[in-house]
Amino acid sequence: MQKAKDTPLLFDNKTIKEIADKHGKTPAQVLLRWATQRDVAVIPKSNNQNRLAQNLDVCSFDLSADELKRISALDQGLRFNNPPNYGVPIPIFA
Repeated sequence: MQKAKDTPLLFDNKTIKEIADKHGKTPAQVLLRWATQRDVAVIPKSNNQNRLAQNLDVCSFDLSADELKRISALDQGLRFNNPPNYGVPIPIFA
């Protein structure tokens, strides 16, 4: 999936960095909070003690409605778990 390979990381996105700086958080924390504030379950993975602690600290702040919209607007339409991409003719959500 060349489009996915060519898409810059959200951790490096200007909008994400601005929001993270405003809240005194990392880009990863902002992205995790964006998901959890939208009632999406996330399972972050890390073996780094500091990042594990940061991951647990994502409920200590809230993103504004405008910030949630700005992050949502970054959608590139990429799906990494899409069975038809791998020859399986069954969509995830039927």
